[in-house]
Amino acid sequence: MFANLRRISSDVEAEVQRLMPLLDDAEGWSECELGWRDERDALVLFAKIAGLALNDFSEVRLWDKAAAHGAFISGLTGTAVQPTLDDIRGRVATRFSGIGETVVRTFASRGGNRSYDFEATSITDRWVADGGKGSLDAYYYHVDTQTLVVLRYVRPGPNGLFSSDARHRMDEFHSRVRRLPRSARQSADDYSLLEDPLFLRIHEPVPFTAALHRTSSGAIYPYGQVTAAISATVETSLPGPSVGALTRHLVPTDFARLVRDGWLGARRVPLEVAMEWVEATIDTAGVALVVVDFSLRQRGNGSGIKTRV
Repeated sequence: MFANLRRISSDVEAEVQRLMPLLDDAEGWSECELGWRDERDALVLFAKIAGLALNDFSEVRLWDKAAAHGAFISGLTGTAVQPTLDDIRGRVATRFSGIGETVVRTFASRGGNRSYDFEATSITDRWVADGGKGSLDAYYYHVDTQTLVVLRYVRPGPNGLFSSDARHRMDEFHSRVRRLPRSARQSADDYSLLEDPLFLRIHEPVPFTAALHRTSSGAIYPYGQVTAAISATVETSLPGPSVGALTRHLVPTDFARLVRDGWLGARRVPLEVAMEWVEATIDTAGVALVVVDFSLRQRGNGSGIKTRV
């Protein structure tokens, strides 16, 4: 019924959107729960990149909302990492353990043809854990190729425009991070569509729900496209780019496939450099989800990742 009402006119669609929170008696609209939605969305999206079938991802299906605090993965049933000396699986958690709330879960293959093995670490700065408003940067790091992809989660502001606060946070973050080294080509077949690791994930204002088998609605945009749109609005003295003005975007399924096949993301990024980006996220956005993918697989564009023996 609501879908049909939305088709009548843009005015009716806006009114229906305004009323939806009032018609939903379930929990899901608080800042914490909206943050859970984004963190869960990133975790499921990166699990797809790692080759993890959702039917095998029992930890998400068994998610315990009562156990979750500042991070979605607090409610998962994965095994907590025990950091060990020189173990990459513990270095992320060890480095950021004193900042605020840090939760670590590992997910490993269970035999057969499954090839996934990855770790998720959620770091929430103390001011966000105490109720302050922040945003989320989700990091995907593939160890074998040192591939880095970053999703900045953004909710549209009033009238569908990017808020000045969201633009300020993006500018502050980007001014702090170190430029990544250009990857040395191994062969003529090793190429990418886009080497900039930073993307924006823009969501419709929907609540967190128990539909854990689906990713949230929204689209993914290269960071450079958004900054170009912002520059254009500044030159024309407009208040800011609307989501509708960004017409070229990736849907989550295509995004996961392109990252998995090596078309998107910066390669040959040392882990310590990636951690500097995470540190800038925590200082400027407040929340970082870091997914480290240890799987070995052949990429589709000839970038030469070894297959699992």
